[in-house]
Amino acid sequence: MIRVAVVDDHPHVAIALRTLLDRTPDIRLVAEARRGGDVPALVRRARPNVLLLDLFIEPQFDALSAVRSLRADFPELKICLLSAFLEISMVRELLQAGVSGYILKDDDYVSKIEIILRDLVDGQVYLSTQVYQALVQDMQADKAVSALSDRELEILRLAKRGLPNPQIAQSLHLSPGTVRNHLSAVYRKLGVHSRHEALQIAAERGWI
Repeated sequence: MIRVAVVDDHPHVAIALRTLLDRTPDIRLVAEARRGGDVPALVRRARPNVLLLDLFIEPQFDALSAVRSLRADFPELKICLLSAFLEISMVRELLQAGVSGYILKDDDYVSKIEIILRDLVDGQVYLSTQVYQALVQDMQADKAVSALSDRELEILRLAKRGLPNPQIAQSLHLSPGTVRNHLSAVYRKLGVHSRHEALQIAAERGWI
């Protein structure tokens, strides 16, 4: 028997899951709550195999701290986050903390919840397609910055200040052609075609 608990402030989530799981004899919704503060007591009382937890259930609820605490106290529990938002840095932290899944609420997850739950119990990680794609792109970006040289990053920082190539060259005691070559290498590594695109990516990643 797979025991499932849901903590979400929208009652329709639990209602939809209960309706579907009632048709599955070996999966049962054993507990539900609408407040993040109820999570520890709910897990301790109901002993679910899988916890479906709304990431932003309350303004004061710290999902990351809750996940770390639950993983320490209930190492066998599979925790899957539900969220209407995609913040890739938070996804990475949650995965590192030990969550088994991250589902976007606009994903059609309810219709395939039986497969998702079985996969989670079997030790697999489930990510909504958008989450998976964003995670891959983020990892590729990390790889890209590691490929940028210190000189290339230095040139990007000066470019961020709005300096044209000749002034960047003068500041670094380089020729304008050398600066242009460095920027071309940056564009190639980042897969972009302009200074604006390169600066936008660098700023979003916190490199400059």
